[in-house]
Amino acid sequence: MQPDGDFISLADYLADPANYRPRSSGGTVVAARTRDGTDWAVGAGDDEAPSVFDDVTGAVRVMSSRCGTCIGRAGNPAGLTDRRRDELLGRRDDGIYDEGHTVCHSTLPGNAYGLPPAVCAWIAEHPQAAPRSHAMRMAARAGVQYADPPAGPPPTDPAPRAAG
Repeated sequence: MQPDGDFISLADYLADPANYRPRSSGGTVVAARTRDGTDWAVGAGDDEAPSVFDDVTGAVRVMSSRCGTCIGRAGNPAGLTDRRRDELLGRRDDGIYDEGHTVCHSTLPGNAYGLPPAVCAWIAEHPQAAPRSHAMRMAARAGVQYADPPAGPPPTDPAPRAAG
């Protein structure tokens, strides 16, 4: 573990393929619990976390702005507990931010928009989380590939055609 003010070197970061994955709660399945007690999203551990790095250019994919339902928006549209929001932001119990990142929920694998995984704009613009995030530090070095958030609800399948 690094002292609070120290960061690992870029070479050490790149040497560990696990660093190409976002922040998660470890190897267990995690439910993002809302204030009313319902599950909002479920994520698997690090082995299934999507990469936000472009395989060809090495650039980091980052959302250009927050989605309408971003977990970081004022009013907490997802209804996540304060503890879960802190975890997704990377704020530890001691108030220090970790060096991870959070993938935008609109870009998770299988999303209806066809967007590749990207760092959440909330993380990318946060004054304490962004400078500590490995992915955002890599973006400063390798470049950023911005993705625009979805403009509306997910597309729906067209109505089935009548046989004829």
